[in-house]
Amino acid sequence: MAEQTKFIAEGGSSHRPPLFNGNDYYYWKGKMRLFLLSQDINMWSIIETGNFTPMTVATDAAPAAPKPQALWTREEKNQVLLNSKAQFILSCALSREEYDRIEECNTAKEIWDKLEIHHEGTSHVKEERIDMGVKKFETFEMKEDETIDEMFSGFTIIINELRSLGKTYSPHERIRKLLRCLPKVWRPMVTAITQAKDLTSLPVEELVGSLRAHECLILEDKPLKKGKSIALKAVQNSKENQQKIEESNESPSEDENDLALISKRIQQMVFRRGQHKRPFRRDPPKVEIDKSRITCYGCNKVGHFKTECPQRFVKGTPFKKKSMMASWDGSENSNSDTDEEEANLCLMTTSETEMD
Repeated sequence: MAEQTKFIAEGGSSHRPPLFNGNDYYYWKGKMRLFLLSQDINMWSIIETGNFTPMTVATDAAPAAPKPQALWTREEKNQVLLNSKAQFILSCALSREEYDRIEECNTAKEIWDKLEIHHEGTSHVKEERIDMGVKKFETFEMKEDETIDEMFSGFTIIINELRSLGKTYSPHERIRKLLRCLPKVWRPMVTAITQAKDLTSLPVEELVGSLRAHECLILEDKPLKKGKSIALKAVQNSKENQQKIEESNESPSEDENDLALISKRIQQMVFRRGQHKRPFRRDPPKVEIDKSRITCYGCNKVGHFKTECPQRFVKGTPFKKKSMMASWDGSENSNSDTDEEEANLCLMTTSETEMD
């Protein structure tokens, strides 16, 4: 599908010129030449030599000169019409960017030459590109993972590019190069071809066909070897994976241990911070107290507590010192009373002993 879309974008019809968007000029150049020849056999001569102009016959009295249009014959009119046809076909085959380059050209030859100089370069540039193409041709080799078709398509691209620049190789040179670029596996086949066939008269297509046939024999053995190696690798990989799984089940890794420790600590924090809270306790209801029976320990007045006493913050009434003095006085009185009682007891005991 992709190739069909590509050809449709270029035209895909014998009535439409191949599209040129600035890429693969040598490819478009060959197709465009064939298209112009298919329209008229004299149209390509207009590209090479320029526009056709009817001329008068030269005589001794007057040289040849352009003939007036009124004197043109039917055949001359048709040849002049080819000039505009060739110019129109070339302009229709170009993209907008390429058309901007040739918009000032007045003839089909000017359009063709300008495109050729722009994409192929001058004579000096052509020589440089030919040298680069020759180097590619000489160093070309087939890769081990390539097929014969892939190798031959890359080789053909180099040959066509050189041919568009004016450098050509004979079929004998191309055949010798194809045989030299093959890998070491193909050496027995190369030896057989060189000994069995005459390379000077051997067509390139016949050589490629014989190489394809030998390639089929080589590919028959490769899938078995690859399948065995793949199976062995798969078995080895499965065994290694199974051993790793068993080792991981037997001895957990350090990461798993770290994760378990972190999760355990998080659970402990959650347990402490709210998952198991104590039940809410309500304060017991307050009991109303009859303050008329309460005596203040600060001012010894009835009707309030000491903390509510109005004289608490009055200067000169230190409650603490008074209370301490009162307690001290009380202690002295109590001590004197006890001393008197002890003296009386002693007198009583002595008197009783004397009477006896």
